[in-house]
Amino acid sequence: MINQLFWDFDGTLFNTYPMMVQAFIKALGDLNVDEIEIDEHDIYTTMRQHDVGTAIRKYSAFYSIDETTLRKLNRRYQVEMVTDAKPFPGVTKVFELVKQLHGDNYLLTHRDNQAKTLLKKFDLEKYFTDYVTSNQKLPRKPQPDSINWLADRNHVDRTKAIMIGDRKLDVAAGHNANIAACLFDPDGIIVDSGNPEIKITALVELIPWLSKS
Repeated sequence: MINQLFWDFDGTLFNTYPMMVQAFIKALGDLNVDEIEIDEHDIYTTMRQHDVGTAIRKYSAFYSIDETTLRKLNRRYQVEMVTDAKPFPGVTKVFELVKQLHGDNYLLTHRDNQAKTLLKKFDLEKYFTDYVTSNQKLPRKPQPDSINWLADRNHVDRTKAIMIGDRKLDVAAGHNANIAACLFDPDGIIVDSGNPEIKITALVELIPWLSKS
C-alpha cells in the first residue's frame, strides 16, 4: 500500500503558475521589454517543462538584459502575487484518504516558508507530517537529497512512498530517491514525462489508484 505522499507545491498543490507568469512579465516590463514582444504561453511552457531558472536564463539572453536583476525582480513580484494562489480541486479529498490509510503527507518545495503560510491559510497545514522548503538549503530537485532527508528523518518505508509533482524533475527526484513518482499534468504540456508510475490530469485521480495500491 502506498500511503507516504511527498508533494511538490507550485503547480501541484497550489495553482501558482498564473501568478508566477504575471510576475515574470512584470519583471520583464521593469527592464524595458515591450509587452507586445512577450509570449506569455512560452514563459509558462518553459516554467512547466523546465523551471523558473531556465526561463530567467532564456529570456535574459534573448532580450540582452541582466540575469541577476531579472531574477531579483521576478522573485519580488512572485512573492507578492502568489499570496492570491489557491489549492487545486481535490487536494483535501486526497489528504483525507491518506489519513484513512494511516499515512503521511510531506511537503517538498523550492519555495520558502511562504508555501507553509498558504497551506495554513486554507487549513491544510494540519495534514502534513514534515516539510522541506528552500530554507533548508538542500540541493534542488531532481537531486534526491530533500526526499532522502524527509524519508530518513521520518523513518519512511520507501516501498510505500510516492513523489507527486507537475514536472519531469519531480518524477526524476522520486526515482533518484528510489520511490515511485506521479506526474500531475493538468493541461498535457509535459512531452517527456520521465516514466512515472502514474500520470494524472486531476488530483482526485489519485484516490482510486491509492485505494488499490
